[in-house]
Amino acid sequence: MKNIDFKKYILQKVEYINLVLKKFLPKDNSVVSQGMRYSVLAGGKRLRPVLVILAAELFGVKAENVIPAACAIEYLHTYSLIHDDLPAMDNDDLRRGISANHKKFGEAAAILCGDALLTESFSLITKSKSSEKNINEAVRILAYYGGYKGMIAGQTEDILETGKWSKKNKILLGEKIKFIQIQKTAALMIASLKIGAVLAGADKEGLKALEVYGKNAGIAFQIVDDILDVYADKKLLGKEGSDAENGKLTVLSLCGKREAEKKAYEHIKKAKKAVSVFGNKSEIFVYLLDYIADRTY
Repeated sequence: MKNIDFKKYILQKVEYINLVLKKFLPKDNSVVSQGMRYSVLAGGKRLRPVLVILAAELFGVKAENVIPAACAIEYLHTYSLIHDDLPAMDNDDLRRGISANHKKFGEAAAILCGDALLTESFSLITKSKSSEKNINEAVRILAYYGGYKGMIAGQTEDILETGKWSKKNKILLGEKIKFIQIQKTAALMIASLKIGAVLAGADKEGLKALEVYGKNAGIAFQIVDDILDVYADKKLLGKEGSDAENGKLTVLSLCGKREAEKKAYEHIKKAKKAVSVFGNKSEIFVYLLDYIADRTY
């Protein structure tokens, strides 16, 4: 991928994803359909669906073959954000600079909207162009990493520890933080990479390398997220308040900003090493890691 403007390349992928999301989303005027469109099209980095596409391209499969899977992962991710913002969870009024779904449509509608996106994600992923065996495996991956052993496990720990954690046992605290980082954030990144690769018929070695990459990229992403939550411009973040103010268990609960940045860099380094097995094809993945490390919102 020499002489490629990676920023432009990624932006083209994001534009393509946004275009297809508009195509897939329901067009009727029911409250749930309106809520689905409202939250999915509210913006966002589209990092996870981009990872689906890049993983597929890594093994020689074009973006259009896996775009349903890419959109499916964005559906599932958006459902998690809608539910995260609810009063019983994080109780956030803003998401991406606009009113959270439940503030716009009401709590009941927001719950149902999230349910609809979650359910539709499994229907959507089956529209990918691959063998039946590969599609079945992609569905399994989505269910596993998005389910009670994956993202939901991380969210559960995140909620249960809010306002209750203590620095008395730093080892235990560190283990809980790592669990949240892996399950709540890294899980969907791993899923995105593995789904794209599986649909493209990747071998076991390739899948393992992407899994290690996704795990470390996800941890680094969450660490940077925790830092930005405290130190970044709230207008850029599109939210109010901070996790620290709300008693959330984050990396800054255990260490200072400088040490947290060091931890993020260590995981960025591990992720880069993992994809080095792909040679020149790894350049786009390295670019994404640098973006994760340097982002300001």
